[in-house]
Amino acid sequence: MSFHEHEHNLGFIEALPKPTETDLESFYSQRYFQEEHGGYSNSYTGEELLYFDLEARVARHIAENLDVRKSLLDLGCGEAFFAAEFHRAKWKVQCYDFSNAGIQRCNPQLLGFFQQGNLKDVGKLDWGQDVGLINLSNVLEHVVDPIEILTNIRRNLEGSRTILRIVVPNDYSKFQSYLTVRGMTGNTWFLPPEHLSYFNRASLLELLSHCGFNVLSFQANFPIEIFLANSHSNYVKNREFGKGAHDARVAIQNFLISTDIDGYIKYAESAGNLGFGRDLVVYATVED
Repeated sequence: MSFHEHEHNLGFIEALPKPTETDLESFYSQRYFQEEHGGYSNSYTGEELLYFDLEARVARHIAENLDVRKSLLDLGCGEAFFAAEFHRAKWKVQCYDFSNAGIQRCNPQLLGFFQQGNLKDVGKLDWGQDVGLINLSNVLEHVVDPIEILTNIRRNLEGSRTILRIVVPNDYSKFQSYLTVRGMTGNTWFLPPEHLSYFNRASLLELLSHCGFNVLSFQANFPIEIFLANSHSNYVKNREFGKGAHDARVAIQNFLISTDIDGYIKYAESAGNLGFGRDLVVYATVED
């Protein structure tokens, strides 16, 4: 199938034509976790495992400071490293995804808390009013209709104090445009059918406002694309530099969070205000 870029009226870029839900379900249930695909690997280093743990610890720190119920619903849980950190901290956890392959391989102790299904059916889930945090990490870029997903979540959250955490790649960003104009990269981020929607700071804020969410914190994580500005570390032009860039990102983010978690959150919010980071991380509630 041949795809092309299209700007949605809310400002985000979408890949057209959209694949069918059946095609997507087959892609993710049969391929995504069975292969080394996307951000998933068959094995991880100790530093990478710490990276996953600290990312979740930041989210738990924010949620607990906001005094929400200690109950997590992880939609699109993947390998469930995020949920595992909350489980160790004695939170109630619920995990949901297309396939159980990732959680079975990496965190089988959580299989009893796992439900398999299509995220388009999230509106039919009965998670009750006791959920304090919903994690929607690296999901919106994959689904056929991100507006439908957020609208269905919002309906279930009306009248609750639940926080929604969203993580999406920061694509078609100002920094990517800066790098492209200077010949440091091309458009390497347009990756259908894996990614069907693409968000930057402005379009993600517009989407959340449209779907009735109030943003509590807007953050960005480590800006790995800074390596593209240096010809000696440009991993687009020389793929051999890719692992070094990834390892540096992991080490630096681990250092920052381990040094001062509150200081890291302030740094991440400043980066978010600039739209400067590889991923955007948002904490939001339903508007009153």
